[in-house]
Amino acid sequence: SAVGGHMTGRPNLPATLMKMFSTFTFTSADGTELLGWTNNGTGPDVVVCNGLGVPPQAWPRLLDPHCGYRVVGWNHRGGLGSGRPADPERIRVEDHVADALALMAHTKVDRALLVAWSLGVNVSFEIAAEHPEKVAGMLMCAGVPGGTYDAAFSMLMVPKPLRKTTGLMVSRAGQAIGRPLNLLARTVPKGNTFAEILRHSGFMLPSAQTKDVVPWIQSFLEHDFEWYFRLMVAAADHDPMDPSFVQCPITVVAGGFDVMTSMRDVVAFAQRIDHAEVHVLNATHFVPLEFPDEIMAMLDGLLVRSDLTVPANLGERAAEEADVLQETLIDLRDGVHQA
Repeated sequence: SAVGGHMTGRPNLPATLMKMFSTFTFTSADGTELLGWTNNGTGPDVVVCNGLGVPPQAWPRLLDPHCGYRVVGWNHRGGLGSGRPADPERIRVEDHVADALALMAHTKVDRALLVAWSLGVNVSFEIAAEHPEKVAGMLMCAGVPGGTYDAAFSMLMVPKPLRKTTGLMVSRAGQAIGRPLNLLARTVPKGNTFAEILRHSGFMLPSAQTKDVVPWIQSFLEHDFEWYFRLMVAAADHDPMDPSFVQCPITVVAGGFDVMTSMRDVVAFAQRIDHAEVHVLNATHFVPLEFPDEIMAMLDGLLVRSDLTVPANLGERAAEEADVLQETLIDLRDGVHQA
């Protein structure tokens, strides 16, 4: 079962915060022009490997330029301002990896903490495998290193052998009705009412703050959903990796109520990394929106465990957060095994 509640003392971030990040364009190895983003902060470098098609608004605390980190990320090929590749087949995980490396080169990030969500976990593990010298630490949320669809729909009682087939079926259906979805997405009201419905739907939990959810909805619904579901289909091509090669500090986060990525699958892969720190939260798949303060605390803890220089203010903040993080920490020796 999931454990852990919210941290106290959440700051009242201004509504304008979500607009404080800035965007820029950069070019990937195959010539695809992409939209990058940054919080314009200073401090240790953080690269966000986002969930597929997820806008930066999913990370409310990391967008704050005063969060203590310099944070950069990008929008996936063909979505939310990023161009489509000349070859429409170049949308697999290895292409997203190339985009992440191009982003790091463009922003002059030699070595960073990787923060990932969902498919971004796949991308992060590939970066760590190919370029371990670029990765100082990994904070992996609600994702697995390959075999993404095999970890889906567990809470809906879909047997593991059928999960990939089910995931592909859903994605292809979404692709087929992409145009009507686009029309619906453009016309649906995207304000507080929609956010409230989503927060109480079970798909997302009320622990996500309306002020954080609304900007995410407004941005996400700008997608061309025909293309978005094409990206989803391509995501199925990434085979499971053996994660035990990871040497850098790593924190793994699972949502106990996650329909999209099974908590047990997330914990199971973490068990194969001896030094992994694992947290299970009372969360759905939307961990970054539901527990932004906990994500920040875990990032601070990861920084302290890394070999990067820790600014004094972040070291003090990490010390204050340490006790709270113990509430969600899972002892892998207790033997949480795949069902």
